[in-house]
Amino acid sequence: MLYQTDLLPTLEAKVPFKEKRISGKGLYITAWTAQNPTRLAYIKRTAKSHGLNTIVVDAKDMIAGPISELIKKRQLKADYQVQPDPWLSKLTKELQEEGFIVTARVVVFKDDHLAIIRPDLAINYRDKKGGRWVNPYLEEVRLYNALLAETCAVSGVDEVQFDYIRFPAEGSAASLSFPEEAEQTRVEVITQFLKEVRERTKKYNTSLAVDIFGVTAWQSDWDVETLGQSLEAMSHYLDVLSPMFYPSHFHSGYDGFANPGSEPYYFVNTGVRKALEILASAEAKTKLVPWIQGFNMLSPNYGPGYIKAQVEGAKDEGVEGFLIWNARNVYDNLPASWSE
Repeated sequence: MLYQTDLLPTLEAKVPFKEKRISGKGLYITAWTAQNPTRLAYIKRTAKSHGLNTIVVDAKDMIAGPISELIKKRQLKADYQVQPDPWLSKLTKELQEEGFIVTARVVVFKDDHLAIIRPDLAINYRDKKGGRWVNPYLEEVRLYNALLAETCAVSGVDEVQFDYIRFPAEGSAASLSFPEEAEQTRVEVITQFLKEVRERTKKYNTSLAVDIFGVTAWQSDWDVETLGQSLEAMSHYLDVLSPMFYPSHFHSGYDGFANPGSEPYYFVNTGVRKALEILASAEAKTKLVPWIQGFNMLSPNYGPGYIKAQVEGAKDEGVEGFLIWNARNVYDNLPASWSE
């Protein structure tokens, strides 16, 4: 239930006009890297020297303060007027002035902070890393994340990218049940969240993107129903879909390969093809910009050629864009050239 509050801002943030831009070819960075001048300079230098035009930066923890305080006090309501975040606005302006597309990554339903300050919004579950999750069926949970997405938009970013926009799937998650499922499926509530966000952010002309498990492109019934991620249903509210086609994240024996981590071309190429088929059947205008593996994990052949093979796997299906993930933001293994 949502409550009135006298703490809400009274002035509506001015809506900046900008042309819609979507992610192209880029790198992921943490908020720590974004705040470290030396590391950020390295990222910008690396991106420019390799023809990359997009920076994906973690934003949620840095901008959540004001809205987090309201939801903690049970004072958050739907007509809260978001304001630009000073840190994100400054970073965005700096990167855009250097020619970069700025994507703000927002981790949605895996949320330790929200689960701790509002245990009533949490799922009684911990993932393998001990992470806490909140319940997508709850209106306050969706509103909280939608307002954070709008904060990113009014701060000037080109794109908001949602990660962990799903139900948990590891270990005991298979036995989780939600009373609300009797009235609304998991797919429907995840799609509803995207619709709610689209309504809030469309006036800023901000692109919306979603990260999904790479295996979701194979769209097994179990994956769709358990995660709540239907590519076809989500696509109608998205500008960009970014499946995580990291070869090392497919289990041993998948599609007949003893070690998928050794097959950089195959898993990106096959995943891209399957995802494009789904988007085409949905008649969606969503652009596919896959995440590719920029780290060594179960990948004995990892190196510049490994990264390049993934890019070629996407390009051979007509997909030019890609995003490279390295959790430590170390991109020293990028190939000298993307072409032969």
